[in-house]
Amino acid sequence: MRLSIADDVFVNQACHFDMQALIRIESGVRIGNHVRFVTSDHEVGPSGRRAGPGRSAAITIGRGTWICSGATILPGVSVAEGNIIAAGAVVTRSTEANCLYAGVPARLIKRLDQEESAP
Repeated sequence: MRLSIADDVFVNQACHFDMQALIRIESGVRIGNHVRFVTSDHEVGPSGRRAGPGRSAAITIGRGTWICSGATILPGVSVAEGNIIAAGAVVTRSTEANCLYAGVPARLIKRLDQEESAP
């Protein structure tokens, strides 16, 4: 099985899971619509064929994380617990816990208090 989803996880509509490698989603995660989990890509090839040999790597989404609409999580990324991944972000590297990441590529925007909640 290449998709592991814990209890108390919400996945909105039109999400994509390519599952060429394991995708593990821990408890309490919320996933917005049109989020993409991409576990495969290609090495850079020569000029005659830039998409070289394929490769894949697992993705892990940590407990309590919120991934907003249209975000993309790329191969080999571990999103740490308690993160917010902003709408449209492209996560190319593993993250620190309890932080807000946004942008293309995603970067740390703000450290979140572990007990911070919505007003």
